[in-house]
Amino acid sequence: MQTFHLVARTGSFSGASRELNLSYQSAANHVRRLEQLYGARLIEAEKGSRRVNLTPQGKALHASLGQELDTILSRIGVLLHDVRSLLRVGVPQALFHQFFPTILQQFREEAPEIELAFYERDTTLEQMMMDGALDAAISERSFSHPAISQKLLGTYRLALIWPADWGIDPIQPDLSTFRDRPFVTYESGQTVRVRASDYLERRIGVPPRISTTASGSTSVTRLVEAGLGYGVVPEWSVPDGHPRVAKFVLAEMEPMKLWFAHTVFLGSNTYIRHLRDICEQTLG
Repeated sequence: MQTFHLVARTGSFSGASRELNLSYQSAANHVRRLEQLYGARLIEAEKGSRRVNLTPQGKALHASLGQELDTILSRIGVLLHDVRSLLRVGVPQALFHQFFPTILQQFREEAPEIELAFYERDTTLEQMMMDGALDAAISERSFSHPAISQKLLGTYRLALIWPADWGIDPIQPDLSTFRDRPFVTYESGQTVRVRASDYLERRIGVPPRISTTASGSTSVTRLVEAGLGYGVVPEWSVPDGHPRVAKFVLAEMEPMKLWFAHTVFLGSNTYIRHLRDICEQTLG
């Protein structure tokens, strides 16, 4: 199957044989054997030409393999390269800081031997999974690719935060007072930034005046604490009664959803299921 996939992608047996370090004849034999198993011709080669064409059945098979086979092969490569079991997880930075020390403590009780690699980011998680660079991800966005399975973990609210010494009523703030004030937010493309900017523009009549961007809620909160502007962050990022940061939960705003995602072929993996269950208990 791998040989056929590479022949279809490179357009020749020689291209596939170079990538797999096989002889030309071995690559051809692999495809012929697959055709016997499949019960149909998959590849046609013109006499005297090294280029090959896919038959309609070959095109259908190659389309059904798509990126999922690339992801599987990448994962196999990682397993062959390192005999230790490795679980690679993508998590937005704010979620990691707030919840994952507790989640990892519980995970380690059942799986002390597993090596864990975390990637604290938001915008590239889906593509990283399709590239075979991640096994699972906790994300605030829904992934669309059929090779990725997702389960809703729960929801959370966003909160408007600002320096307490601005003197704005924390019980029922007048959002129009923020129109000309500097807005501290996340880097471009991050889910919270997009949702918060759309909401604020509807409420104050103009796009918020972005002055500073940062990578996560901790950084945004520190900048607000320093008096550099106001922001919108998950409500759990700032504790109630913070001495320097006022907080108002945006209850009328649609809650943010949290999803647990993994590549489909890892759905029965013991460690993936264990991590998902703990995340559901903690984040639900």
